[in-house]
Amino acid sequence: IVTVLAGLVVVGLSDFLSSSEDTSDINGIITGDLLIVMAQIISATQMVVEERLLTKYNVPPLLAVGWEGVFGFLTLTVFLVPMYFIPAGKFSGNQRGVLEDAVDAFIQLANSGVLVAAIVLNIVSIAFFNFAGVSMTKEISATTRMVLDSVRTLVIWLVSLALRWQEFQYLQPIGFAVLVVGMMLYNDVVIVPFLRRRGIVRDQQMNIEPVLEPTDEIDGNDNAGRSVDPY
Repeated sequence: IVTVLAGLVVVGLSDFLSSSEDTSDINGIITGDLLIVMAQIISATQMVVEERLLTKYNVPPLLAVGWEGVFGFLTLTVFLVPMYFIPAGKFSGNQRGVLEDAVDAFIQLANSGVLVAAIVLNIVSIAFFNFAGVSMTKEISATTRMVLDSVRTLVIWLVSLALRWQEFQYLQPIGFAVLVVGMMLYNDVVIVPFLRRRGIVRDQQMNIEPVLEPTDEIDGNDNAGRSVDPY
């Protein structure tokens, strides 16, 4: 896990060093970083709670994803009502200057078929992604799910390079190489099995002491001649 984190840090560092954006707003940068940390804590908590519920109540993964979707839809539907009236100033991103303008969103959907297609594909993508994630949490563990989830960063990087959405940075392949090595070490594939076959790495053998002394099945005596209850 430390190796995976090191790879992600190197990738993030490459973006930071190559960024040409204005970094004079230190308060804004710190606030953004704190929000990201809080979001990661909430996401980690969700993964742990999911694993506990899935193992304790033996919930099918598809059922869990379905209920998560229902609760999420109902919660956001309720929240969109007050957000329609709460002013947000420069953080709003819409003409009315509020947190969320649901009416304007539906108008945009009605006027753009491409936007509707993008929303539908996004829903399908997230549905399959959540189902795969919850299934992995149930069958293996939430930790393994989050380790494998870091592969998304590698895929996004490759797609971004192919579409020329970002420039190549020499630290990025180094960071992703460290990331892949960490994933292989965590899942015990390729690297450790290769070293094990070469005899470089050996699994530790546990020495288990017998709880009872060996007995003679015929006369019920142990090796020292003492009488032992065979039951």
